[in-house]
Amino acid sequence: MRRLVRAARRRLTPKSFRGQIVVSTVLLMTAVMLVVGVGVQILLAFTAQRDIDSVLDDRATAVVAAIDASSEDGPRLEVPDALLEPGVRVYDGDGTLVAGTIEHEARDRADDLATTTTARNVDVNDEVRLRAVPFTTATGQHGVVVVSQETTPYERAEMYALFATIGIGVLVIAISAGIANRVTSQALRPVTRMAERATDWSEHDLSHRFELGQADNELAQLGATLDGLLDRVAMAIRSEQRLTSELAHELRTPLTAIQGSADLALLRGVEDPATRDELEQIAASARVMSEVITTLVDVARDRASAGLASTSYVGDVVDAVRALVPAHLTFVDETDGAEGRIAAPPELVLRMLAPLVDNAAAHARTTVRLGAVDTATSVEVSVADDGAGIDPALRDTLFSVGASGGGGTGLGLGIARRVARSVGGSVDVTSHDQGARFTVSLPRA
Repeated sequence: MRRLVRAARRRLTPKSFRGQIVVSTVLLMTAVMLVVGVGVQILLAFTAQRDIDSVLDDRATAVVAAIDASSEDGPRLEVPDALLEPGVRVYDGDGTLVAGTIEHEARDRADDLATTTTARNVDVNDEVRLRAVPFTTATGQHGVVVVSQETTPYERAEMYALFATIGIGVLVIAISAGIANRVTSQALRPVTRMAERATDWSEHDLSHRFELGQADNELAQLGATLDGLLDRVAMAIRSEQRLTSELAHELRTPLTAIQGSADLALLRGVEDPATRDELEQIAASARVMSEVITTLVDVARDRASAGLASTSYVGDVVDAVRALVPAHLTFVDETDGAEGRIAAPPELVLRMLAPLVDNAAAHARTTVRLGAVDTATSVEVSVADDGAGIDPALRDTLFSVGASGGGGTGLGLGIARRVARSVGGSVDVTSHDQGARFTVSLPRA
């Protein structure tokens, strides 16, 4: 049960900070209006009861004063009907009705009060209240005056006040929600813009800063914090770029020497077939490693200098991808339906697809397929093979460095995902008994 309550609370709680503020404001104002409404109703009920009792007391006092003024000596109490208005009855000391009229539904209850010795208020029903007041005239005659008062007008006033309170409460809650939404929107809009600009600057231009001046308010303090964060991001990125460049320079020289030596030995001619195969493998591995290093350098380099500001289409890389597929396999081009422009140069698109094509060629039985479809925000490029699929033991670590199911180095798939992420894309994989499909999601320009 507690889990269900927590789950329901999480679903009902907005994720945005503005939504949480608006919901909190609405809940707070609802609680306040409930307290105010209940308080108003209690106060109105108390006031109405007091007013009814006051009216009854005034009427009873007036009737007693009139009876006392008109009383005459005699053994029996006599009261002229002209002295009494409707809703008043007068009883003598024995409880016998002397004069007056009262509501039909209140007659029996009034007769019960005819012999009371103390002033009393009695509710006959929800519509009539009686007050009985014993009296003694100046001539020594005793009796009881019973007066009635309808409570319906007071209750109707309470009902109208309740409806008015509910209407005002709903209006106040709605206005409070609107004000909270407007105020939070205006207050958070600069923060949203600053966050978007900080994200854009960290990816495209590391030199921009907010520079809002002295941190004398919350927005300026946030700007100063973001400026510091951008400084640290710029330092980290430049350090990575410098380290990558230095490593690439240090690695390219021996790789070039290795590849050159292997190619030169092959040009001179090698009679031993095993030695020739080993030299060819050395030359091919050196070329692959050189391409990997070049790709990593391009990914780590500044976007403008790396040419990431340019765009391309899927059709620009189809021929290059076809050349990567060995001759003994069938290459199927299914990219005719994709016309979206990709926010990356064709060279980089090819470098993220090349490891996927190599992987498909290594595991395919007969066919490698290249497909592409357009979505609202991206171009989905897929590379599929008809092999045995992905080993379940490698599924979770497929894109990790060193993960390989075919005796390779395990670098290609990880580099493909890193290149895709560098342009704001992603790489996902699905597998079945008839092969595997890698899908590269690339943002549209």
